[in-house]
Amino acid sequence: MKDTNLNKSMKHRTRIQRLTYLFQSKKAELAAGYQGYQELLGFVDQCNRLGITDRGQEMALNDWIDLLECWPFVGGGNAGPLSHVQRQRTMVRDGFVCTMCGRPADEVHHKSTRSKGGRNRGANLTTLCVECHEKVHGARSGICKK
Repeated sequence: MKDTNLNKSMKHRTRIQRLTYLFQSKKAELAAGYQGYQELLGFVDQCNRLGITDRGQEMALNDWIDLLECWPFVGGGNAGPLSHVQRQRTMVRDGFVCTMCGRPADEVHHKSTRSKGGRNRGANLTTLCVECHEKVHGARSGICKK
């Protein structure tokens, strides 16, 4: 059992080192143009001091690494399906909460639908929980859900 914990700890240490490297290499750009800079700074500091203590932190570590590996966001595929990077960027920007009710967000929603010319740009994307997402689409299709 100790070997499993040791392997897990080493894997986390490597991922924390990757996050720290990415953060340091892009720190000036992030500080100048990223809304979640202070949150990321705190997370990197916490990981370096305390390590990863639970599954939620492990998932956050992977999400931050994904985000930083794609920074700066250029291009971005304005048409077609929403990419994982665009989805993660929107979730991080909105703090992983539904922008309508404040509960944990499950989905990314296009404010202006793609079928009506809406693009995969940050200004057109928001995070919603399943219930609010269903309400929005129910209202658009004329279906009243009670």
